[in-house]
Amino acid sequence: MSRSHRAALWLAAACGVLSALLAAAPASWVAAAVDAASAQRVQLAEARGSWRNGSALLVLRGGAHSEDAALAPGRLSWHVGLGQLWRGHVQLQLRDTALSPTPLQCLIALRPSAWQLRQLGPWRAQLPAALLQGLGTPWNTLALQARLELSAKDVELGSTEGRATLRGNIDLDILDVASRLSPIAPLGSYRLQLHGTGASATVALSTIGGPLQLSGDGVWNGQQWHFNGRGSTAPQHAAELASLLGLLGQPAGDHVRITL
Repeated sequence: MSRSHRAALWLAAACGVLSALLAAAPASWVAAAVDAASAQRVQLAEARGSWRNGSALLVLRGGAHSEDAALAPGRLSWHVGLGQLWRGHVQLQLRDTALSPTPLQCLIALRPSAWQLRQLGPWRAQLPAALLQGLGTPWNTLALQARLELSAKDVELGSTEGRATLRGNIDLDILDVASRLSPIAPLGSYRLQLHGTGASATVALSTIGGPLQLSGDGVWNGQQWHFNGRGSTAPQHAAELASLLGLLGQPAGDHVRITL
């Protein structure tokens, strides 16, 4: 056997061993990657299984030095499909039956200087508002109680040469909101609509109903969000909602200006 043939066999054996090791890599690798990418705001606790087929508890936190944390109901599981890896595509399925009866399925396209995550099929979920308290201020101060109904359609997230892109539609209904800062319950119900066109996106906030009226519009330019809104209430509720309105924005006559 020639030296080149022996080298090829050693290389094939090494690739086989490396592939086997990667296939059995623990789910804790995924948890560590999510932790680092989110600056410790999203964590996967008690990770089990492998990086391709695993599960964990989803935790939201206020950051590296925050003591605030909130645990999502159920257990998040994931599956990574490599059947189209030869095309530079990876399939990802996320499932938490406590949040949604159907899994979130995505296709990730990988390129040398770009990546794209594309949603496959519409997806809906119901989230507990208490989960937001894990993100710290101002959510832990507001201590919101509400039903959050999230829907996503044709969403694409990506990055090309370091510039982020967003396409598709995400709607969030925030229903029957209550807060420990207000004796009025519910305060109202609201709708947040996000529409991405690629390099930019728009967001609109509107009130479905209730004594606390919130509205506003925002834009994302690919790097930063800018949002301008207003909050108001009828005169008979002004005294009861004064502290809450003061937390939401700056006074401007009969309303407050909300800027982000």
